[in-house]
Order: sequence, then structure tokens, then C-alpha cells
Amino acid sequence: MYAYIKGILVHSTPLQATIDVKGVGYCIYISSSGLGQLPQIGEPLQLYTSFVVREFVQALYGFITMEERDIFECLLNVTGVGPKLALSLIGHLPPSHLHAAIAQEDIMKLCKVPGVGKKTAERLIIELRDKLSSWSVSSVSDFSIQINKDPRLQCIQDAILALVNLGYNQSTAQKAVKQSLKELPENAELSTLITASLQNI
Repeated sequence: MYAYIKGILVHSTPLQATIDVKGVGYCIYISSSGLGQLPQIGEPLQLYTSFVVREFVQALYGFITMEERDIFECLLNVTGVGPKLALSLIGHLPPSHLHAAIAQEDIMKLCKVPGVGKKTAERLIIELRDKLSSWSVSSVSDFSIQINKDPRLQCIQDAILALVNLGYNQSTAQKAVKQSLKELPENAELSTLITASLQNI
């Protein structure tokens, strides 16, 4: 529902950040690692978000990078892993470390994360090891860094969001936009970037 939320940070706690977007305050749950990367109160902040609905509770979870958000959503598909535990995993293990722990079946490393016991660690490995190739940890991370330094940042983000709203997953959208950026001139308009990206899917 919400690919990202961009506004002004007005309040933060160890668990949440509140962002004001044109007079509307969004309360977003964040990881411990995300907390350390927040700007000062009153400064701009953009978080990539996941909207989670569980029984009678609806909540937004926010991340500094799209990569973290995508992995969070992947973790939610593991049996017995809810938003709180998924957020704990993201907060205590950087994406590359989490990827390596699962690929290497490192139960001890996974068990160091608060809330993760041996059985949960085993489930993470069993249910995710065949999906690691879809994470594209290094490529997604590198792309996140690149677009954050690109003067066309807003245009790139809007193009990715447009593709996501059309039903494509985040990874597919990123790859298509990344390829299109190589083919188009730097002054290409948003509509041109979206059209080219659709052709690259």
C-alpha cells in the first residue's frame, strides 16, 4: 500500500519514528539499526515501508533501504515469524550477514538475535535457503546507494513506485529502472523512464 513515506521527523523512540507529511503524522515501527540512522528531529526523513495487517492490528514498519524492507517481508513468510521478530532480525544482522548465516546454515549466529531460538533458526534456514537467490543482496544494496547519490533521486523513486503500483515486485522494478537509467539521457522525464522500464521487464 505504501512504498515509502517521506516527510519531517517529529518524534522518535527506540521502537518508533513519527513522520509528519503535510500535516499528517505517520507512526512507523523501526529496527534498532534504523534508529541509529535517523536524522535529527525536524529534519527530512524517508523510510521504505511495509504495511502489515494482523487480526485487528494494522501497522507500518519502516526501513532506511528498500533492501531491508524486502527482506523483512520475506521473513514474514517464515512459519512462526511475526513483524516483531522479523524487525529484530533486521536490526541485529545486516542483510549481507543474514544472507550468509542462512546460506551457511549458521544456527549459532541466528540464535544470537533476541527472540530467535534453535527451532526458529532451523525454520529460517529450511524455509529461506532456496529463496536466497531472489534477495539479490549486493545488487539491491549497491543500487540503493547509487540512487541516494543520484540527482534524479525523486524521479527514480517515483518510477520504481509506479512499477510497484502496477503489480511488479520491488526487485523487478529496481532492475528495470536501473537498466533504463543506463539507456536514457540524464534529463529523461519520469514518463519516459517508466515507459522504458516497462519495456525492460
